Amino acid sequence: MKFPFVNCQAMRPTIIPTCLTALLLAPLAAPAQHAPTVPTASLVGDGTHDDTAAIQALLDSRRALVYLPAPAKHYLISQPLRIHSNQTFQLDRFTVIRLKDGSDCVMINNDDHERGNENIALIGGVWDMNNEGQSLAEYQKTRIWKGEYDPARYLGVLMRFNRVKRLTLRGLTLKDPVTFSTQLGNLEEFTIEDIAFDHNLKRTNMDGIHVHGNSRHGRITNLKGATNDDLVALNADDGGIFEMSRGAIEDVVVDGLWAKDGYTAVRLLSAGSPIRRIRLANIFGTYRYNAVSFTNHKVHPGTASTFEDISIRGLFCGKSAMGMNVDPSQPGSSNLSLIWIDAPAVVHGLTMSDIRRTETVWPAATMFVEPGATIKALQLTQATVFNHTPGPLDLLVNRGTIEHLSLSQVNLEASEGPARGAVIHNGGKIDKQDLQQVSVVNGAMEMVGKAAR
Repeated sequence: MKFPFVNCQAMRPTIIPTCLTALLLAPLAAPAQHAPTVPTASLVGDGTHDDTAAIQALLDSRRALVYLPAPAKHYLISQPLRIHSNQTFQLDRFTVIRLKDGSDCVMINNDDHERGNENIALIGGVWDMNNEGQSLAEYQKTRIWKGEYDPARYLGVLMRFNRVKRLTLRGLTLKDPVTFSTQLGNLEEFTIEDIAFDHNLKRTNMDGIHVHGNSRHGRITNLKGATNDDLVALNADDGGIFEMSRGAIEDVVVDGLWAKDGYTAVRLLSAGSPIRRIRLANIFGTYRYNAVSFTNHKVHPGTASTFEDISIRGLFCGKSAMGMNVDPSQPGSSNLSLIWIDAPAVVHGLTMSDIRRTETVWPAATMFVEPGATIKALQLTQATVFNHTPGPLDLLVNRGTIEHLSLSQVNLEASEGPARGAVIHNGGKIDKQDLQQVSVVNGAMEMVGKAAR
């Protein structure tokens, strides 16, 4: 901030107070809002001319703020944009930046994946990968996932950030990727918030926020829209050509997800590296597969699948039958439960609270523990499940091992018709259980034996 220059020393002492008053009361120049960092004559924004070079020149200016003014139509790019450390790239919320037909590349990434970057922020804009104008990723054609991650390989990812400390993604709309909307790994102190997914669901593996291993201290909040794979994936390990990084994922909050006819809201994947201290909260909508899954997927066969201190608070979800071949009178397969604990998961402490489910579509279990999976301590409080389907809807199906189970303030109720469903359907092992204020209407408190799955 600069004041107008006034030469007070050249004036007589009797005038100094007037001089100081003039200096202090001089109007201050307001900081420019969203000012372009260089002249924008080279930017066209007509949706026809290629704006890649002009936008990259703005980023390469290394100014702290690069802002793109609203275009006549939309910006068109054909090559990956590269953002640098200590830089914010900002667009108005509904300014569209679109990938040109046949470009077959990521839209934006950080410039140094080897040494890393810091203090990068991407704010605003509709980032349209235009998936029907791009080729399928090679693995989508061949189904071959084997091999090692190569940053030069075309994976159909919309944006990629690797080795960034203090990454911020805010106020974005991510539209029609070929595969992942985001591929992120080796992150520290990251913030991802207020993201909308506008996916046409015409491709497979259309993840939303996909975080790879060696990532910690992050907050992911307020995500909206259906994706054609995991809305949020926290994958400490991953498979083959996608494995950008491996390592623990620790101290992450995911709060506020909504999707109608979504795929899975949150997937946790550990296949050798642990996932620790994760807080999942306020998940809304309907999902074809899971609201939350604990998986291994044998991406590294024989490795441990370790989850420590996981909490789920506020689950307001039901099932979607969109594109699913389901019988509304039958629960379906175990991997379609709202909360799925797959083998060989070992969960060291899982707390769940405020589970509210009114099911009208089909009676997949609210929680399913697979054979070979272990939960050391499971605590569930304040859960209400209403079953308005013709089939049996169980609150908890256990085929694995639960060493200590605690249920309190739990209610399971089925609508009129034959009694169906149980609070606990145990076909595995429960070493110790503590049940308080548990009620059931038109169903069973406990059933023993394998559930029909």
